[in-house]
Amino acid sequence: MNQRNLRDNHVSKLNTSQQNLFEAAKLIGQMIIKSFGPFGLEKLTINNYGDFFIIRDGKTIIEKSNFEHPVGKIMLDLTETMTKNVGDGTISAILLTSFLLDNARLNIEKGIHQNIIIDGYNTALKFSLDLLDHIKLPIVTNNDWKKLIYSSLRSKFNENESSKLSQLTFDSIYSIDPTFTNSTTPDYVNIVCNGGDSLDNSKLIDGVVFDADPLSSTMTSDLKSAKIAIIHSPISISNNGIKKEINIDDPLMLPKFRDSEKELLLKNVDYLVQIGANVLFSHKTIDDLLTSRLSELGIFTVKRVPLKYIEMIEKSTGATMTNNLAELADNNLGYCSNISTLKSMDEKNWIVLKDGVKHMSNTIFVRTQTQRHSDLLEDLLKRTLILLQQSIRYPYFVFGGGWYEFILAQKLRTYSQNIDNLQQLVLKSYSDSIELIPISLAINSGFSNIDLLVDLRKSNPSPTKYIGLDLNNRLLCNIKNKSIIEPVSVKKQLLTSATETAISILRIHDIHNITSKQETK
Repeated sequence: MNQRNLRDNHVSKLNTSQQNLFEAAKLIGQMIIKSFGPFGLEKLTINNYGDFFIIRDGKTIIEKSNFEHPVGKIMLDLTETMTKNVGDGTISAILLTSFLLDNARLNIEKGIHQNIIIDGYNTALKFSLDLLDHIKLPIVTNNDWKKLIYSSLRSKFNENESSKLSQLTFDSIYSIDPTFTNSTTPDYVNIVCNGGDSLDNSKLIDGVVFDADPLSSTMTSDLKSAKIAIIHSPISISNNGIKKEINIDDPLMLPKFRDSEKELLLKNVDYLVQIGANVLFSHKTIDDLLTSRLSELGIFTVKRVPLKYIEMIEKSTGATMTNNLAELADNNLGYCSNISTLKSMDEKNWIVLKDGVKHMSNTIFVRTQTQRHSDLLEDLLKRTLILLQQSIRYPYFVFGGGWYEFILAQKLRTYSQNIDNLQQLVLKSYSDSIELIPISLAINSGFSNIDLLVDLRKSNPSPTKYIGLDLNNRLLCNIKNKSIIEPVSVKKQLLTSATETAISILRIHDIHNITSKQETK
């Protein structure tokens, strides 16, 4: 009986709320781990409306899962932080957080206080960042940039897709900034994905591209020396949400009233000619009464242009969107050398603006088999541009394939042996969590877990021995000879965000559902 009570006391070191939090973090890690790395498997998710999504990106998996649990929401915040700041590393961040919490749970059950674990994790984080600064290497050549882009995309796409998309992404930056020194360059790269064709037919197009139809088929499809006006509000007779009532006693006055409205619209259009504009883009609608007049004046017109494309047009051409035609002036116009249209294989019409005077820009035009796939791919490519932007600001890398993680795990274990208190166990737990990241990567590619650990201990990883994972051949190799490198900015954000997230959950002692208590009252 006494032995049973001792066991119960040992388990009770975690209260019910803490057990719930740790178990939730562990389950989320287990759910997402099989999608990790270039050999990770995809997940098919179905929402409440019956729509399905085939995904393997960490942020998207967490988003589509619609977790109600607080830990699920915290993990979503973690992926959003990774995406916003560095554009990559979402699954790694979730897994590291999950591993840290699982090891923290074991240490708490051994009798180690949460604050000791938190102090140990902070010490380990500082050690990890210092080591990263010590072994980082500069990104110098164009080949380094190609490897960086390829490495990021390879974790999400197969070999052929990664090669094609990485070359397009590299060319898009290189064509604007061959030196890769201007961190604003990715802002001038537009991503357009369209389903219904093979990825092999994807291409880089000089200029801004968006799908739209001219207001009239009679409008020219090839315009030189474009002067562009952009309007936000509808170009029509609008009541602006105010109910108006007009009493007309004489029926003959009704046509005159309508003519006066049309005349007012036409005067606004004629003003475009006065300031020299020959292109009009409207974010909202344009009255049908103006179609023939705009065509007669030779003004190339497109309505309902999405704001994301308007922003790209403004950046490239120098145009400034005004609320209405009355506010438009010469200095609001943008300029580009040519506007043309092209049709894709599915007969979709695309507008192309080339050589904006303010800044050179281009568009990665990606084709996919289905539109559903293209929406996800567009988001992933935009994140790759964020990663590139951060890497241009901080141009350093470490070799991939677990090179840094293996070195960190070993050095952290060695460092912990010099500590003569409970933090020694905590630092060892942190090193185990770090090492589980590349081990998970290896297991997903088909490595034998036991053989990997044996070979890893024999290899004795160090900054001068480039030991990493060859996932294709399922063995340890000299990773320096491979094309896999990872930006230091992603590693720093990953270590910092995952450790801070784990610590924030470790600090929670109890859960109080305020809503349910109020409903009970």
